[in-house]
Amino acid sequence: MVAQGGKSVYGASVGILMLDARFPRIPGDMGHALTWPFPVHYRIVRDASPDLVVRRGAEGMLNAFIDAARELVRDGVDGITTNCGFLSLFQEELAEAVPVPVVASSLMQVAMVNRVLPAGKRAGILTISASTLTQDHLSKAQVPDGTPIG
Repeated sequence: MVAQGGKSVYGASVGILMLDARFPRIPGDMGHALTWPFPVHYRIVRDASPDLVVRRGAEGMLNAFIDAARELVRDGVDGITTNCGFLSLFQEELAEAVPVPVVASSLMQVAMVNRVLPAGKRAGILTISASTLTQDHLSKAQVPDGTPIG
């Protein structure tokens, strides 16, 4: 076996773009490193507060998320996700900006879960703010029409 270089960090294949928040991150939360059975690499997107992202559509933050995603790639990650489902708004732009797979929102799992459920069953969405989860968020994550939201 021959070892070859090319990355700054090895062994942390998953990069997580984090909102700039200070609430407690208990085990099970994406922002608690011991949640994962493998190493992850975090990048906090400064000034991307939960209020700005959830209630104001992350206005003006696209470039900051793209820059942070590019930093994760430069650090050596092989895939990127985020810790906020409302970032489905940036799925296409993030995926185009970096050469690794990007899953910007857990909302992207809804269609997959529906495919594995028994006939007549469907996934639903629990969200911190149903009133600000727009059709744009849902369509960018390819959430089927009529998905229950609460």
